Amino acid sequence: MKSDNSDLVAQTNSVIAELAAVNNSFSFSLAARGLAQIRDDLTASQRPTLELHLDGAPVTRHEVRADIFARLISSLQESITSIAQAIAGKITTRSSIPGPLRDITALRLATTFPGSFGAVLRGPDSEVQLEIPGLEEPSDLLSLSVNKVLDIIDLANNGNLEDSSIIDAVLPLGARSFKHLSDLSRVVSETGLSAEISWVSRQGADERREAFSKPIASRLGDVLARNQVTEEQLTIEGRLGTVSDIRNRIELQTSTGDVITAAVIEELVSQLGRYYANNVRASFEVTTARSIVSGLERRSYRLVGLEMIGSQVSRDGVAHFGDS
Repeated sequence: MKSDNSDLVAQTNSVIAELAAVNNSFSFSLAARGLAQIRDDLTASQRPTLELHLDGAPVTRHEVRADIFARLISSLQESITSIAQAIAGKITTRSSIPGPLRDITALRLATTFPGSFGAVLRGPDSEVQLEIPGLEEPSDLLSLSVNKVLDIIDLANNGNLEDSSIIDAVLPLGARSFKHLSDLSRVVSETGLSAEISWVSRQGADERREAFSKPIASRLGDVLARNQVTEEQLTIEGRLGTVSDIRNRIELQTSTGDVITAAVIEELVSQLGRYYANNVRASFEVTTARSIVSGLERRSYRLVGLEMIGSQVSRDGVAHFGDS
């Protein structure tokens, strides 16, 4: 989908090219540089933008300690990218995050501003070609991931004393996201930093704001710390019931009558139809959160492999993944 400024950017590039072809004098070069700045400003306004307004103990006279700022930006970026990996349906147990996925979720520090200290970060300035089922544009993945981070921060700020809502939101995102969100909460809670995060996904979209103060970060960190997260691979036999290639989810009914609901990795989505209503051997990546207070366990399943039982169907449909 083209931004409203696309034609203006194209026209500006055309004029810059014409100036370069006609004359290379100082006055023409100056005009070309001015037009290039206008073009860059137009392009920047089209990009997703995240603003951080920082306050608290590490901020003095519109300055923030570099080590704390670096920790904050790093843990925020890793949280966003690991969540994107889960949303995109990529296997998450041992594999590294794919380079193209990192590219389309990478934020760039564009500028800083006073008051007490502020930073503007923008999404990629060019699209990376990455096919993701259910997403019209690759840039949508960055927006979904940032909004998921903000959703989790909001849950920690809604006054609910139960851990369940936060754990239910984080668990399907995998142990990697669990870890990075814990790191993010520690940066704020341990340093006394206070952050207000604002997000605009694209030009003309509504702005979203969330406060991430020390009490909110402490709440989120405490909930995550009270739950031990493990990941394992399980193979379960059963009948493949509900299949949704739109939501990338399946239901498997086991021989004991239990029904397992699972997300599906991207590589298997197009193959689900051939296994529908058949007995299968399914491989799952299972993320389990166990409360160290109550002992209650919650599980999230992700389908990573399928094989027909009692059939000559080729094993090409089975997904195999190795350590990275």
